[in-house]
Parts: sequence; C-alpha cells; structure tokens
Amino acid sequence: GALRPPLSTMMSLGRYLGRCKGFPLSSTFCLPSTSSSSSACATTATFHSPTSLVLVNKATARPFQTQSAFSKLEVEVGGSCLSLESQQRGWQAISAVRAAQDNTSLIAALASCSSSSEGKMYVRVNEGSSTRNQSLEAQQTLGTSTATIPLILGKVFEKEFNYPFQNTMVLDLSLLETGVAHLGAMCINATSLALYSTLFRGESPIGAVSVALVEDEVVVSPNIEQIENAAMNMIYAGREGAPVYFHASGKMSSENLASALQVADKEVSQLAGLLQKYIDDNADHNEVELLAQKDLVAMARIRDFIDDDICSFIASQNFSLLELDTGMSQLQSKCSDYFRKIGAFRSPIVKVPGSGCVTKGELNLAFDESVKDAIIKRMASKKKRVDGRDFLDVRQTHFDTEKSGMCATDKGGTKIISTVSISTTSRSRKTFESIHNLAITAAPSHLRETRHVKALEYELLQLGLKSNLVVEKALSPILPEFSEFPYYIKAKCQGLSLDGSFPTANVCGLSISLASTGIPLESHIAGVSAGILNQEEAGPIIILDPIDAEERLVDGLVMLTSADTDLITSASVEGVKSNISLDAVLQALDSAMAGNKDILKSMNKICPLDSNPNQGSSYRKITIPKASTGKVIGPGGSNIKNIEALTGALVSVQDKDGAVSVSVYGDGVESCESALRMVKKAAGIGPELEKGKAYKVNVTKILDYGAIVEIEDGVEGWIHISEIKHGRVKNVNEELCVGQALHVICIGRNARGQPQMSLKASIKGSKQS
Repeated sequence: GALRPPLSTMMSLGRYLGRCKGFPLSSTFCLPSTSSSSSACATTATFHSPTSLVLVNKATARPFQTQSAFSKLEVEVGGSCLSLESQQRGWQAISAVRAAQDNTSLIAALASCSSSSEGKMYVRVNEGSSTRNQSLEAQQTLGTSTATIPLILGKVFEKEFNYPFQNTMVLDLSLLETGVAHLGAMCINATSLALYSTLFRGESPIGAVSVALVEDEVVVSPNIEQIENAAMNMIYAGREGAPVYFHASGKMSSENLASALQVADKEVSQLAGLLQKYIDDNADHNEVELLAQKDLVAMARIRDFIDDDICSFIASQNFSLLELDTGMSQLQSKCSDYFRKIGAFRSPIVKVPGSGCVTKGELNLAFDESVKDAIIKRMASKKKRVDGRDFLDVRQTHFDTEKSGMCATDKGGTKIISTVSISTTSRSRKTFESIHNLAITAAPSHLRETRHVKALEYELLQLGLKSNLVVEKALSPILPEFSEFPYYIKAKCQGLSLDGSFPTANVCGLSISLASTGIPLESHIAGVSAGILNQEEAGPIIILDPIDAEERLVDGLVMLTSADTDLITSASVEGVKSNISLDAVLQALDSAMAGNKDILKSMNKICPLDSNPNQGSSYRKITIPKASTGKVIGPGGSNIKNIEALTGALVSVQDKDGAVSVSVYGDGVESCESALRMVKKAAGIGPELEKGKAYKVNVTKILDYGAIVEIEDGVEGWIHISEIKHGRVKNVNEELCVGQALHVICIGRNARGQPQMSLKASIKGSKQS
C-alpha cells in the first residue's frame, strides 16, 4: 500500500499477470490512490481474463478501460477450421482479435497513440524465438515471413491504411504459434476483423484464404506437404464477389490460374459474409470514432477551382513523362498559391471543418481525384491514353547487354540497370535486392515541392521491397536447384528513373542478366502490368503497361510474369481503390499474357538461351570418385583456392547421396575449361582409355622406378621401369628425359586407378634405341 504505483505500472502488471497460466480468471485487489488528500479514491484492479485488465476509480466509478467479450467465430475453410475471437476494448487499446487455424495462432491488437497526431497506420510484427525458424521456411513457400507480412497487409488494406486518422494508429501482430500454410491469410483475417468491427464499421470486411494447385486440383488451406508438392501457391483476399489482393507463384497455365481464382473467390465470399454477420451480431457495442471525416465543403471548393484547368490540360495533347510532370506541378502550384493568397490555407490542427478553408492533404486528394476524372474523360472521348497509346499498347522496351551479368533496361521513362553476381559463399540472406540511386533532383518536380525528402526516400524503399517480392516469386521457378547449380546468386537492381511498371521491367532485365551470366535457365521470363479503370456508366477499361500517373489512379493493378512456353510464374492484384469484379481481373490477366509475348520476342532476340553471343560466362559440372575428394579439395581447401587463383573460376564441391560432384563456373569458356582440367588432374580422371590402344604421351617427371607421362587434358599416366624396354633398365634417366614424346600402349590401371602405360609393348620385340 505504500508503493502507490502509477497507472502505467498497473498496466504493465496486468499484462504480466495475464501471461501467468496459474493466475485466477477473476480476482480483485485494491491499491491506494496516488492522491494523499482522500483515502476514498483507491484504485481497484479486476482481472476478468488472462489478457484483460479493468481499472476503476472508486470515487467516480468511471472505468479507465472497458472491455466487451464477443462470441467465438468458427469457420470451415477448406479442410481446416479457422477460429476468430474478438474483444472490443476502450481507452488506447481499441480492439484485439485472437486467430487460430491448425498449428498457427496469433493476436492482432489495434491501438491508438494519442501522443502522436501523424494520422498514419503502422504495422508491427512480434515473433518469439520458437517461431523464427518456422517463418524462414514459410518465406520459401508462400512468402509470409515476418518481413513480408507488413508489406502484404499494406497491399490488402491500402485504402484503409491511407485513411486520415485523428491519431497515429498501431496494428500489433503477436505470433504465438507459427505454421507455414496459413500465416498470411490468418493475419489478413484477424486484421480485417479488428478494423471493420471498430474503425470501419459499416463497410464490408475482407476475408482471405491460402490456395495451392496440387496435381491440377485446387486445394483450399493446404497443409505443408501439399505446399511443397504444389505447382502453384496463392494467397487470395477480397470481399463478397470483389477481389482486393492476390499473389500466386509457381508454374501454372492460364486455365489453372483462372480455375484457382474462381475457387478462391467463392471461399473468400463465404468467409467475408460470415465475418459481416459476426460483426452485425455484435453491433450493440459502440463504434470507435477515430477517423478524420472528409470536409466536403473544402473538397468542392478545390474542385471548382481546378477542374476546368486540369481537363483542358489533359485533353490538349499527348504527353511525355517530363511534359506531364511539369504541367501537373504547375497546376498544383497554381492551386496552392491561390488558396494561400486569399488566406484560406490552414493547418489541420487549427482548421474548422465546413469553414471553406483547405489543408495540404485535402488539396492533394482533390487534385488526384480531378486528374483521375480528366483522364477517364479523355479515354472515353478520344479512345487514347495521355501518352497517345491505345489501351492495349505496350511501350517499346530496349535491352543492352554489353557486359556479362549486366543489363540496362529502357522502357519509356523507366530506366533500370540490373546486375547479377555469383559466389560460392552466402554473404547475405537477401537474394534479390532493389535499390534506387534516383536523385531528388531527378524526381518529378511536384513531388519535390509537396513532399519531404525523407518521405520520397521512404516511398522508394517501399517500392524496392515490393519489387523484391514480385521478382523473387517470378524468377524462382526457372532458376536451377542448388544441387544442380551450387552457387549463391545475388541480383541487384538500380532504378535510374521510374515511370510505372518498375517490378515487371525489373523481371525482364534480371532474366537477361541471369542468362548472360551463364546460369542455366529453363526459359526467359517477361512481365507486364495492367490497370483496371472503372467507369460509372460503362464497363471497366483495361490499360496495359500503365505509366506512373495511370498507376496512381487506376482502381486495381494486375501484374503478370510468364515464360515463352505460356507458363505463368507469378500473378498478382494490388492497389485496389474501389470494387473490381473477378471478370475484370481475368480479362486483365489475358491482356497481360498477350502483351508478354512481344516482350519475350525482344528478349530472346537480344539474349538467346541456346546460342547467346553476349554470354561470356561458362558453367560445367562433372562427377568424381569419392576417394578423390580430398585430393581435389586439398589441405584446408588449398587446392581449390589455388585453382580459383590461377584460372579466375569458382569451384564448388558437393557431396549428395554418396555421389561427389564438382561444379566449375568461369567468366569465359577458357577459364572454365582450364579449371576443369586442373580438377580432373587432381582427381585422376581422364578420358576413358581403351586397353591395348596406342596413345601419344609426353614425359613430365622421371623417378627411380619409372616415369610419369601426360596423356591428354592434363591427365597423368604411369610407365613402370619394367615397361620401358625389353631387358633390364639400370637407370631411367638413361632411357627417358622430361618433355620426350612417346608412343605407348595402355595396359590397364594400377592399384590407385592411375592409367598404366607400356612403351616396350609398342616396340614389338625390337630394342629401344
């Protein structure tokens, strides 16, 4: 009673005791108030469950934090049961959702940070040491490691996360038990229930499932064995009849992908309906008001001022990247200067809604809406896009591969340099890395004027992370297994300028870089994106290869990568701003598939896989006897280091299932062949010698009891002193000398497996002179 702990200490105590399994479900204890003036104002702490704490001030009987326990929702998803249990809370902790499915369980907690008023949503993932290794395994299959969960959630809830909040919001995901198959879908379902039962109540919730294609059969909620044997793995999220996000990777045909999407859409529609019913059944709880309401008066005032100018500008001509950015920047500056001049520009903190004053955020939002309406109007009237292309035209892509392992890609305003390096040791866990040396001066002027430099750098970083996920899933199916190509591949991309379609252009450039490095690929992979643009009085417009301005305005963005064998390696939908239909998504996928064919023709022409004139690297692999492994490696790897230093090639020795293989990778055919000869020499491997056949050899070394000769390709043979000539030989140096060319006959191999040659057998009864 003398400690008088503050409120923060009480909350920490509650969280600790809630984790104690032996703590009673309901118990009460009393602590005196921090105020010494009245002993009646004591604080009572009541624990109603292992994870909740209620603090009540006795003087006013007002709860500092209130809770409402909901019923549990259990849904049959495929062959497993998904369990969701929500608990609405007050004060800073808004809601908490516990999700469990098979051997995976997590808690999603949504909280408001009143000390910060940035109005943004942040995602934090917490995992224990027991789940870390399992999440790495998940990254290799469905891409749902802790590093990719915030990225996936940002794509699924892009509209919700970008909503202007009154306070900074934090979504905390605590992984209790981490399985492999359902982690990504469970995080989406738990987050959806936490958001739509509180902040966004009244809107349709989002459901998600994981899907696999096993032996041409679509499996919902697959287990680990099915995931490993699947031709395709996919996470699908959406509302009833409206996809929001999906990402599929593997090797699949367009028919199999369409079938999997239809099955996933049916399951997700059913799950979203049950989530909606679960929320409606608990609608008696108060809704949390933390959303900043849109000021319709300010939006209308901005649109009235800027709409005519933007429509006239967009309809005037066909634009290049520089012309469009310059014109948009001038119009946005004109709008901002006007409201500053008349004194109607305000900070969000002091602005009064409905007063006619505008903020910077409202100006940017109204400007984007006006640009979108103007572009749609131009497309509907002229049947052309802002750069003059037809809806299904793909920008011409130029590839330059002057150097092995490097490709420069130029696709309109998007310029990328892709490089690939090979090593025998893993220096980094990141296989694919996208960075941007895009200088701030090279960025569009309206971005420089309206956004802070750090914000632009953060956007480029997020763009690089998104590109990594797309590139890795697109190229992994065509890369050789580590047992076949035992080297670590490091792919790096530098974006010099960006004007849309960055991840797909990155896939094309890296595919050429991988091939020019000498990595044995099954086929080239090309990628293209397609935008879905809804119309009020007509069907959606599908535009291929959108530029940056179009990507920001479309209602959904589809990305597809495929090989020249018509197999799809990855497909995704993201950036959904309004409801799009599954039929529109399938139509966009078909258009992207057709657009990829032209790109693949250019790639096969500049870098053919069968006979590539720019391919300066070479790769060879041989099998050696297990007994010769030590001779090839040498003490402490000295022999391999010597071979690599002399030839410049990389040598890797792999022992798998009792068979020892040696892989040699060099910058050129000559270095590779030279290293291969040295490996064969160390292992004692030569051409298959036929017993009784004559060979031409050179003497390389004289010994007291014979001579060592080089047969061919650096392979050494042995001539014993008794096989030099007919009769007795007193001194070998008197009969042979180093460098002497001889015609000998193979008489077999000695006990060490070394070829045994005979000089006297070729003399046929005559004496050696």
